Amino acid sequence: MADEPKFSVHKAVAVLWIVGFCFVFYTSNLGNNPSLSRNLFWLDAIGNLPALLNPFDVSHAAATNVDSGWHLLPQRWPFIRTAALVLLSSLVIGTTITHSLLRTSGVTRCERFVIEAGLGLSLQSLWTLIAGAAGHLTISALFAPGGLCAAATVVFIGINRARETSFTDLSDSLPDDAPASRRIWLLAGFTALPFAILLLLDGMTPPFDFDVCEYHMQGPKEWFQAGRISFLEHNVYTSFPFLSEMLILDSMVLADDWNDGSLSGKLVLACFQLLTTICVYATARRWFGTTPALIAGLVYLTVPWTLRISLIAYAEGAITFYLMSTVMCASIVVNLSSDSRTRPLIFVTGLLAGSAMASKYPGVLSVVIPVGLYLLWSARSNVQRWLPIAAVFSTGVLLTVGPWLIRNIHDTGNPVYPLLYGVFGAEDWSPEMVAKWKRAHSAPNHTVTEIPGHVMSILVYSDWTSGLLFCLAAPTLLMLRRCVQARWLWAMVLWMLVTWWALTHRIDRFWIPIIPVVAVLAGASWKLFKDRFWHVLISVSLVFGCLVNLETWRSWTGIVGLQAGLTDMNEVRKLAVPPVFQQINRRLTKNDRILIIGEAAVFHLQIPFFYNTVFDESLFEQWTADDSDDRKWSSERKMKDPTAVRQELKDRGITHVLINWGEILRYRGPGNYTYTDYVSPARFQQLVDAEVLSEPEILGRQEWDQLSGTQRRTIMGGPDQKGWPGHEDLLSIETFGKAKIWEPLRLYRVR
Repeated sequence: MADEPKFSVHKAVAVLWIVGFCFVFYTSNLGNNPSLSRNLFWLDAIGNLPALLNPFDVSHAAATNVDSGWHLLPQRWPFIRTAALVLLSSLVIGTTITHSLLRTSGVTRCERFVIEAGLGLSLQSLWTLIAGAAGHLTISALFAPGGLCAAATVVFIGINRARETSFTDLSDSLPDDAPASRRIWLLAGFTALPFAILLLLDGMTPPFDFDVCEYHMQGPKEWFQAGRISFLEHNVYTSFPFLSEMLILDSMVLADDWNDGSLSGKLVLACFQLLTTICVYATARRWFGTTPALIAGLVYLTVPWTLRISLIAYAEGAITFYLMSTVMCASIVVNLSSDSRTRPLIFVTGLLAGSAMASKYPGVLSVVIPVGLYLLWSARSNVQRWLPIAAVFSTGVLLTVGPWLIRNIHDTGNPVYPLLYGVFGAEDWSPEMVAKWKRAHSAPNHTVTEIPGHVMSILVYSDWTSGLLFCLAAPTLLMLRRCVQARWLWAMVLWMLVTWWALTHRIDRFWIPIIPVVAVLAGASWKLFKDRFWHVLISVSLVFGCLVNLETWRSWTGIVGLQAGLTDMNEVRKLAVPPVFQQINRRLTKNDRILIIGEAAVFHLQIPFFYNTVFDESLFEQWTADDSDDRKWSSERKMKDPTAVRQELKDRGITHVLINWGEILRYRGPGNYTYTDYVSPARFQQLVDAEVLSEPEILGRQEWDQLSGTQRRTIMGGPDQKGWPGHEDLLSIETFGKAKIWEPLRLYRVR
């Protein structure tokens, strides 16, 4: 790298930024929990310093009066064993596939491991899709590629030893002005250890998040129970590319149990965060040196988002890894001069970029497009190379995401179902559903004056961000004129922020894939100036930030989410199951079958059931509405006669109907998704009066006054609102205290 800036004004600006940012960040309130100030976080960190300095003190309990400690670790061995087998199979596949591709690419051992693991997980997931679609969800079918690749790896090792050849490793030739001492390595490892332990232990937390219980886990559960992967017309989300969810399905098959397999699958997904940490280290190591790399790795690993994504098992964990690994490979490609060396690595870059899209559709926007454009831009002096680069990169992309698109073509006729309906159409979609989808997934506005507030929500006010990210990364803007790698990384950050603001509905987790890129820049700040004062300032900021983040991880479960830790697994599993499902699981049997209306986070139900998500056609409306009345979604649409409705339910084996009016109220709230008006309290009272359904059993109550004024008007109606027909049936007067009670959770028995 070139010499540091000569003007002291640069250093003054950088120092003032770090000091000022730390003051604003650590004294601010949380955006989603405005009553909480970060003052509490760092004060708690100081008060709990002895515990924080013990890397093995991670035995926090998920609830009071529940046993917790290292003596309960054996409860986790079955989940760890299953996850380890999935990971090992994936790594062997990745090692075999990349053996020839990376031989002359000039990657380091660390970079090679990241690529092998990432491609292995992607290809294992892809094979699960193919085998599952063919109806072969068996251990022998799913893990046959891993076994074959293990044998091939042994052969390759023998050939290499016979020829005395191996891949090129540039570890010793990478730029490093001041290699990290053993003491720095020990300090970094000691700091990272409790975060890594917590990440793995909490990765086995039972599913509790709505989206996860609605489709990330529910989709694999349904396929496991059916023994094949098929189109689920009642759950549109399961038609998304499901790279990480296939690894959950692998775990379910290997464990021969959807419930235990879900915990192993979550542990596999948690390992994406550790792989991303290694990728961050490898990228920063190549361009900025060992000490910046260790800083970058710590900055990424300690971000509360890193834990939260593992706790919840969102797809963002996988797409974050594939974004960072693609960025890493692309940055190597543009610095290689030989076409014979770059083409295999361009192909690998395409495979990783396609894996990002296979994790989630937005990967095409956040990874495939910017990285593809960057590779073409790097060859701007030789336009003749554009076509070969585009062809090789696109081939890699299509190999890893193509099967997901083909699956959707087979199921719906639309490769990116349910998106681009106006271009491709779809058999079970409609313009009304498109409008509903866009209303829910588009930015509410594009008011330019609100941009500063949105930027601050990312830099400072997000509940799960870290004070180390932009605090240490922003000063590297001073590097842009002299460091091409910094320009590439900042271009990715800017691209992600602009597309997040312009093209999404600005949910927090949609911008988190940029976190590892920002972490690399944060590590690079170490090289901005060479004097002792600057390094001390960064070191103090790093230590303080890591302590605060560790206290957040350990103690603030209300912020990061339910954490299993070393809590008795039997008890923490109970905490993850909603009370209404606990009641149903206890009282009903597998001979019963429930039609669920309103509720869609149904993963924890252990008896057979029917349900649909809010973006799918209501099963209740499909089954009970009069076909001669085409007023779909209308409260005035006619219902079949009671005898026909009873027969419809009986033919489908339905013994009970569960309705969650609380969820329906949420959907019908201002600015929310909406929910078909056909479903109304009056309609259920009509079925009760006709003796199709029994009188409802109330499974949940809430004081009417606890609802907001807007919610009460949504139910009762107002000057410009219609209200719910028959809403009076949902209200009662409590015997003692005369308080008005609303009863949203109701279970009916089919007579």
